[in-house]
Amino acid sequence: MFTTKTDSSSTVSIIICELLTDVKPLVLYHLYEGVEDSEFQDGQFAGRVQCDKDALREGRIRLHVFRIRTDDSGLYQCEVRTNYGWNRGKGRLNVTAARDWPEPETPNTASRERIGLYCVLGLTAAAISVLAVYSFTLCLTPR
Repeated sequence: MFTTKTDSSSTVSIIICELLTDVKPLVLYHLYEGVEDSEFQDGQFAGRVQCDKDALREGRIRLHVFRIRTDDSGLYQCEVRTNYGWNRGKGRLNVTAARDWPEPETPNTASRERIGLYCVLGLTAAAISVLAVYSFTLCLTPR
């Protein structure tokens, strides 16, 4: 958690959240003086990250990452600076690929029902992967 006080002029001046990699950090989310700044966001996250403003007002960072992929896996770090201090927190995300579906039998040996079942399962898996959403929260306390 970080401090936000409704009865004073508490402001979050900077939030920067990154995926830490061996080469360089990849910016997931950047907020500067209350304005989201996508100029610094890595292309891997473009259009896929949304900040929960209600959680932010309560002193928490909650980012929703949409259409997650296996290359989203890794160690994430968020740093928050307010007029009361700063802090950072880390969280790990591990995304694994869906298990491969078995190959359907050739049409000349499989029943129509089995082929239909594989089609339904494949379409269901595709729909689930399109609708997959992951969110995580890092709670920070100013130093």
